Amino acid sequence: MSREEQKGAGILLKPQKIILVVLALVILGAVALIIFTQYDPTVAVVNGEKIKRSELYELMYMQYGEDILEDIIVERLILQEGRRRGVAVTDEEVDAEINAIIEDYYGGKESRLKFELEIRGTPMDYFRNNVRVNLLLDKLAAEGLEITDKEAREYFEKNREDFDIPEQVRARHILVDTEEEAQEIISRLEKGEDFAEIAKEVSKDTGSKDKGGDLGFFSRGEMVKEFEEAAFSLKVGERSEPIKTSYGYHIIEKLEHKEAREVSYEEVADKVKEAIKKNKLPELRQELISKLKSEALIDYPEK
Repeated sequence: MSREEQKGAGILLKPQKIILVVLALVILGAVALIIFTQYDPTVAVVNGEKIKRSELYELMYMQYGEDILEDIIVERLILQEGRRRGVAVTDEEVDAEINAIIEDYYGGKESRLKFELEIRGTPMDYFRNNVRVNLLLDKLAAEGLEITDKEAREYFEKNREDFDIPEQVRARHILVDTEEEAQEIISRLEKGEDFAEIAKEVSKDTGSKDKGGDLGFFSRGEMVKEFEEAAFSLKVGERSEPIKTSYGYHIIEKLEHKEAREVSYEEVADKVKEAIKKNKLPELRQELISKLKSEALIDYPEK
């Protein structure tokens, strides 16, 4: 039940890029270990012929080395430019961006992000650093960017449907594993027990249970199909029978309903300007990176 639109202006490097940066550190660490300790274990034996770890890492470096080096150079230039301009990214900004990523791509569950990083062999510290550098790049690239009211109004008129408010409902739910558990909860509710208290006690949805199961307002397309159909078909104050989805069984209670409506430019002016900024950022980012590289003194002693 995840939201699909990306929040914020930050654009993360592709996961493969994160892997390459981490791989670089692994290779360099391993090479240093081999050089300084002569620790070069056998990683495989083929018909009695040994393959040493140094051979493995040398091949990995030959395959990925230039891409890795390029990424590290760009990161270093961004950090240097941030220091030169006195621009920084706070821990709070990094936390907010990571929370948005978790909400948008991992169903609001931090455990899913951690699992993906774990199976990729990417430490959280490196992921946080990647987020920080990309946020810094956004700040540097957008510095001085001005969006006029005329430009924003023209964009709004061409993309009005992106800003109009769709039909929305606010609902709360209790999620359990089995239909039998769901029926037991319905029996408790029918006897007068409080919905929110039961949700806090038994709901499997860790993202909403502490809020009494309250999911806030959502539009069509943001929830799994079975859940959405039930939530939108209920009347305000009405409660559903057990609804089965891939997550388990839900008891849903509809709290509020908002009809779709058109908005005026004045209502969403800030959002319009943020959307324009977000659209311009990829080009601005690339322009800044090209400028930093062209002005930098970069030497390659080993070449």
